[in-house]
Amino acid sequence: MCGITGIYNFKRSALQKDFVSRCLVTMHHRGPDSQCIWDNGENYITGFCRLAIRDLSVNGNQPMLSLCGNYCITFNGEIYNTNILKNLLRPFKTSFVSTSDTEILLYSIIHLGIKQTLELTDGIFAFAFYDVKKNSLILARDRVGIKPLYMGSGANGVVYSSQYDHIINHPFFKKESINVSAIGAFLSLGYIPENHGAVTNTALLLHGHYYIIENGTVNCHKYYDYPLTQTGSISNLDEVLYSAVQSQMVSDVPLGTFMSGGVDSTLVTYFANKQAPINSFTIGIRNHPMDESGAAQEFADIFRTQHHCKFISPADLLQLVNDNTRAFSEPFADFSSLPTLMLSKFAREKVTVALSGDGGDELFWGYPRNISALRSIKFYTGYAINRKGKLLVAKIKNRRAVNVSRHWKEKDFLSYYYHTLFVTGALQWLQHIFTDEALDDYYYASLKNSHTQLDTTGDYMNVARKLEVDTHLQRILLKVDRASMYHSLEVRVPLLSNALLDESAAYNYQACIRNGQGKINLKESLIKKTNEQLVIKPKKGFVIPMADWIRSDLKNDITEKILNMPAHLGCMFSKPQLEKLINDHMAKNNDWSWLLWAIYSLVSWDAHHRNNKQLTF
Repeated sequence: MCGITGIYNFKRSALQKDFVSRCLVTMHHRGPDSQCIWDNGENYITGFCRLAIRDLSVNGNQPMLSLCGNYCITFNGEIYNTNILKNLLRPFKTSFVSTSDTEILLYSIIHLGIKQTLELTDGIFAFAFYDVKKNSLILARDRVGIKPLYMGSGANGVVYSSQYDHIINHPFFKKESINVSAIGAFLSLGYIPENHGAVTNTALLLHGHYYIIENGTVNCHKYYDYPLTQTGSISNLDEVLYSAVQSQMVSDVPLGTFMSGGVDSTLVTYFANKQAPINSFTIGIRNHPMDESGAAQEFADIFRTQHHCKFISPADLLQLVNDNTRAFSEPFADFSSLPTLMLSKFAREKVTVALSGDGGDELFWGYPRNISALRSIKFYTGYAINRKGKLLVAKIKNRRAVNVSRHWKEKDFLSYYYHTLFVTGALQWLQHIFTDEALDDYYYASLKNSHTQLDTTGDYMNVARKLEVDTHLQRILLKVDRASMYHSLEVRVPLLSNALLDESAAYNYQACIRNGQGKINLKESLIKKTNEQLVIKPKKGFVIPMADWIRSDLKNDITEKILNMPAHLGCMFSKPQLEKLINDHMAKNNDWSWLLWAIYSLVSWDAHHRNNKQLTF
């Protein structure tokens, strides 16, 4: 796992090696093992910092050139099915000088072409591939966006990087204004959605897409889209899981697993532990109602992993607030990043690679909101006037199963479910505190504009799942990548392998939701390996007392930064309404910690990452 950066000038100009060098210094944590720069002497320069995982020799260093010297790649990620790609390259009599996946990816693009390579490749990746003779650049991200890649595009050229602050501090984009509608989306979703950036003319590139830059133009192409309908047939889930996990255990450095005590990470740990005892890691808070470290220990005892648990106090997490600001070079509002930072640091003491259980909830309808959505579908069938009539009748009858105020303003099921992905407080407050309109997430807008016909309950639930994968999952993946790479730890995600993406698409909601329980297929798999009492329990997650912190330890800092934010941010907000929001939270009338943390994170990001002195000349 690594960091990449580069500048593609549309015309011949100075190559700005000093700027690229500074980029490598500021993302040293993404690749502490080596740093290198390559340029074509005219208009293209690229830099790379390496976290050595496979082929630890200098042969695995990047930027990597083909033997003919006509092609250059900088690649962040891991490719798991290199054996398949290598077999396809046999007719071309390719000579390899390393055992790295980078070299196989390089020659696959050369000989098989970008589209076929991307469709075949199973891995987590973001890369830049440059063709010297054509003077063309290809940027690409993996199927579901596990690895980041940011781009700024303007009249002078393109700048790309694994870190957003490199884009916004480059001379091409340094004077660009704040993208106000994107900030509105951030306050809604907790992160800046793909295809947009906090600063105009910058963006997080779309997952499942590749971009061709040549002749002064940038053209975007889609190669993967998580399906909206059932495709394929259901296989033996355990076999698919085992194969996916085992394929992702290839490594020349120590490897372990995150095991929270929940279903997904525990299943991943079970299959990773099949060959030999593996290091598993969890963190807990003693005597806390949401603590799952006990369950993790019980699973570890059953599987006989080499288990490691670190107990922490709220004060330990509170100390991470500054690290959190440094780790996220774009606005980010999910404060579960704090325990993720701590878990990553703890695991890095013993391993360089960790497998996580992310993705199970999104692929197999595992969230409580999925169950709520299933119960709400009947209110979104037929005409809007009929729906409101049903809601009025429900209000009269005081049917507790129906949240009348929640559903009354929604236009349809799609908008209703999209809004369930918002951070707590955004729906209630954004219209009052924010002076502009928030843009829609790219994938939500695409679904809305496609006029998808929803006829059955299955159609509605498939829409919910696709929104989970294309929208909510992106916040999770962004969090895990930034928190883990801040501590030079590579995190792999077996449940989001090509095989599991394909397998999940064959399931309908009936196969995953039963008796008010989601992802029942994964739970049944784990029950067979452990026991039902350990598996069938309410979903907890790692909860930190942010609401209380904002009323105590963080009160002065958060209040000061929000109410006295710089003018270029303050013009987007109503200060009197912000005061009302803060006062309502401080008085314990409501818990608005998510929204307050989002605004605080925005101000902290602006202060720390815009006009970054380490990148400014």
